[in-house]
Amino acid sequence: MSSSLRGEPATFEGGAAVTIYQITLRDRETRTVLGYYNGAWTTDRHRAIALPKREVADDHAARMRDLCPRNAELINVEEIAAAD
Repeated sequence: MSSSLRGEPATFEGGAAVTIYQITLRDRETRTVLGYYNGAWTTDRHRAIALPKREVADDHAARMRDLCPRNAELINVEEIAAAD
C-alpha cells in the first residue's frame, strides 16, 4: 500500500515529501470531514484519491459541486502533506 494511502506523506525515491490533495465533504454545522472522494464518497480517508496536482483536484471538486449544487460549499480540496 502506498504511503499516501496510509495517511503518511508521499515521497519520491530521494525521500523528499510531496504535496498531495484530497477532495473532502464537510458537515454543514461543525465543518468536520464527513467523507472523502474516491470516485464515489467514502468515510474511510485511506480510500480517498490522492491527487498530486492542485489543478486536477480543483477540476474533480468542480465536477462534484456541479453534480450536487446544494452541497457545493461543503466540497473542498485539501492539502494532506506539505512539500519539503
